Order: sequence, then C-alpha cells, then structure tokens
Amino acid sequence: MPPNSESRQSRSEVPEIVISRLPQYVRILNRLMEDGILVVSSQQLGEKLQVTPAQIRKDLSYFGRFGKQGRGYSVRDLLDRLRQILGINSPWNV
Repeated sequence: MPPNSESRQSRSEVPEIVISRLPQYVRILNRLMEDGILVVSSQQLGEKLQVTPAQIRKDLSYFGRFGKQGRGYSVRDLLDRLRQILGINSPWNV
C-alpha cells in the first residue's frame, strides 16, 4: 500500500535515533529484495534490527502510513519510500 502523503510530524520532530536506523532498514530491505521477498512484517524487520515490532511501526509512523495491518509491508514500496526520505532515490552520475 502506498504511504500516506502526509506524515504525522515534521522531520525536525523525528528523533535522531529513528533517523539513524533508516539506513539499516534500507540495507535489510535491499537484502530482502535480492532474496525475492515481496512482503515483510514488523516482526521480521524487528528480529533483523533487534528492536521490537512496535518500535518498527513507531519509527515508520513518523513518515506516514505504510503497510497493511495483519499483512505487513511491501518490501519494494517501503524501500522506495525510505530511499526517498533519505534522499538516495536518484541515480548519481560518476
């Protein structure tokens, strides 16, 4: 499910610890994509990041609505949105 275009709080109100976890989410989601996993639960993400599923949901809620209750998150959609949030969704010319 696409994220809601409105986030609950402005980025200036997002705790630093949450921002510091976002690259970890991206790394894990990249691995899941490589493994052909299409949907991931907050439980699965939490196990990989060693945080609770509730913390995963709270972290993501700072940036809008993701996933579907009882079904999990689309790996591709969540990865795309997190890349956009981090500003790493555009190719770089080298």
